[in-house]
Amino acid sequence: MNSRPQSFLIPVLALFVSAICVRGAEPPKLAYFYDEEGMRYLTLRQASATGVEVVVRWASEPGSTGMWTGQGNRKDNVVTFAAVVQEGQDRGSYFFAKGGESKMEILFKPGQKMPQDPGILGIYRRVSDEKRLQLARKEYQAADERLNAALKEAAHTLSGVDKLMPADWKSRWPALLGRWMKISYQPPEPENVEKPAPPTSTGKDTFSPEKDVQYWLKYAQVTAAAYGFIQQSSVMKSSSWDGEYDDGFGGHVSIRRAKDGKLRVNLTCTRVNENQGADLAGQIPAEAVKSQNDENTAAAVFIEPDVPENAKEVSITLKRKGGFLWVETKRKASPPGSLSWFDGIYRWSAVPVE
Repeated sequence: MNSRPQSFLIPVLALFVSAICVRGAEPPKLAYFYDEEGMRYLTLRQASATGVEVVVRWASEPGSTGMWTGQGNRKDNVVTFAAVVQEGQDRGSYFFAKGGESKMEILFKPGQKMPQDPGILGIYRRVSDEKRLQLARKEYQAADERLNAALKEAAHTLSGVDKLMPADWKSRWPALLGRWMKISYQPPEPENVEKPAPPTSTGKDTFSPEKDVQYWLKYAQVTAAAYGFIQQSSVMKSSSWDGEYDDGFGGHVSIRRAKDGKLRVNLTCTRVNENQGADLAGQIPAEAVKSQNDENTAAAVFIEPDVPENAKEVSITLKRKGGFLWVETKRKASPPGSLSWFDGIYRWSAVPVE
């Protein structure tokens, strides 16, 4: 399976052509198909009169973001397409897409030596919006079940001070989930924003996120990141602060201890996309680094540049024990428009060997 994002053409010929020629109106923008056996989704988007973009997403792992995208052109009843790649790169294999409203079949274009990306080949059947919503709900439920199973397993397999981590992480999960959804899910734009509601409207048709496929897919995807973090094999343990730490959701902390006992700390994160990223760096004095039993703590105030004056000071508290790092931050004020965060539980890994 090729999971690189690319875009590809599809043949919704009969559907799209009739929309253009018969009605003379805008063709359908999207058409959806599903391969139940392979758990693959095919999305077709009309890009121009003859151009179609296609996305194949694999859902064998609930919440998976593995996708293949391509682009091509329609001629008569056949669409020829290949992967979307960066300028100058080889587009790889070319494909034919044939079908209509009820199903689509993707085949290799004949005559190619060692064709690539066979994972998108096969038959996809048309799926209704109601069925897509049902499938998206089930995918989220499967991801949630996987997360709960992973938390139970971790509570049994982790040892020593790490054994309490799963329960602590679980208590933080609702807040983390809410933060993530706030920046990852955007309700669809109304189709007729200028059309006033009928005078007799009772408000029953008000938009509900729970009726949106993307709402449940976003839930499934963030839950997949959660169970991926929890399912990682048992971490090695170290009493050293030095290391690289990741929280499974785009957050990273790098710590090095100097000979004089100071901690050099760099925190970075990219939440959902680069627009919700942040960087913070500073030093924690040796006298603010403490150790008691199996727990090490450190605290200091870091200064974040390029934000309003009242938001510059960030109080950082670090707790290090077993194979994990706890990060907590406090501010007098939050930078306007910023929805990123550093707080959370991070998994330790050793300093890379150069």
